[in-house]
Amino acid sequence: MEVIKKVSQLESKMFNVNRRAIVSFIALVFLLIEWTFFAGHHVSRPSLPNHSTLQPALSNQQQQPQQLYHLIDNYSKDQLPLPLANQDDEPPAFKRILFWNTFKKEKNYGVGLGRDALRQWGCPVWRCETSDNRTDVQNYDAIVFHLRTWNQKDLPKRRSPHQRYVFFSLESPAWAAYRVARMANFFNWTMTYRWDSDMIHPYGYITPTGNVPLHPTPNQLNKLFYETTNETTKVNYAQGKKKMAAWFVSNCQAVVSNRNEMVKKLQKYMTIDVYGNCGNMTCPKKRDKSFESSDECRDMVAKNYKFYFALENSLCRHYVTEKFFDNMRRPILPVVFGLHDDHEKLAPPHSFVNGAKFKSMKALADYLILLDKNDTLYNEYFWWKPHFQVRDSQRDKNQGMCHLCAALHDPTRPRQIYADLTDWWETKSKCVFSPAIS
Repeated sequence: MEVIKKVSQLESKMFNVNRRAIVSFIALVFLLIEWTFFAGHHVSRPSLPNHSTLQPALSNQQQQPQQLYHLIDNYSKDQLPLPLANQDDEPPAFKRILFWNTFKKEKNYGVGLGRDALRQWGCPVWRCETSDNRTDVQNYDAIVFHLRTWNQKDLPKRRSPHQRYVFFSLESPAWAAYRVARMANFFNWTMTYRWDSDMIHPYGYITPTGNVPLHPTPNQLNKLFYETTNETTKVNYAQGKKKMAAWFVSNCQAVVSNRNEMVKKLQKYMTIDVYGNCGNMTCPKKRDKSFESSDECRDMVAKNYKFYFALENSLCRHYVTEKFFDNMRRPILPVVFGLHDDHEKLAPPHSFVNGAKFKSMKALADYLILLDKNDTLYNEYFWWKPHFQVRDSQRDKNQGMCHLCAALHDPTRPRQIYADLTDWWETKSKCVFSPAIS
């Protein structure tokens, strides 16, 4: 009986070994098939967490680059200057900020008015009074001008030496209506979505919630991918999704980015439901097509679709809007068209699909169809979810306005003026107009 028992144990071990070998062989065959797919389309598979040496190698850089989100995180460290030795410990006087024109048809710029506005946003330095009252314009410390409603015939008549004029825009410079040639030697500071602004006001950004870096090394990715796809913890993001791709769009003439042409070519090979003014789909939650981009509608899409086309109306450096970040925080895979590697800098690797990296729209459609048919490949794109948080620059804290207040209280900040705003705003944005869509 003892011999029989040992033989049975040996057979069991052999079965387990053979089973692991069979599973490994099947996985190897599958990876080879996928590798053949990418090679056949002349498209390098995007950097992704994987545990196979057959995958294309990721970047070999071992040192983490300076991450853009660190710039915003540093705003949380802003503080009032310490009082001078010969002064008492009373807090400094309030600085005054004037919102000169309207932003989104409002004079409060989404921040609020009064002495308590920035404190309610949780700004580390909040002792600034915001106002829209132009009566004593020469006495304000900063005047914020929104580019979209800026009018050369409607400017302050008097300008005090201590004042800072702030250029504010969340639109890209791709549109002719927003040219800044007439604004030379006018502005001291810039507050835009650009990460090289004096006050950064991005549409969003992504930060780690623990010790996982935004751009892990290949070895770190291998480990993270194994941990987050463990069968006991894995979430199937494809479950219950019967539809393939959706797109919300209201501007039907966005020839600057050619996004409409891109979607039309893709629709030859795959199904894309278009919601809003430019499509025939309507969100069940809203009757008016102008409300298709509401949170309710985005939640509906994320529940029923596998892909969302987060396509911008212009292709300029750093111009990544809520179209991308609103869907990154949802259980859906964004498809973008980025020419400046901004998405790659702002988001974890293998968390979105960049259509600009593919040889043609047919190659992109073939890849999305592959993901649609294979839940394992699709779910790989959500490996990052447990380790990162999608932040919103305005809804989280309004960091740009917070930093403006802190800058006004900083006596060491050097004076400056933009002698050539066209160079900074237009030339250095490196906008690409009407790219060819093959």
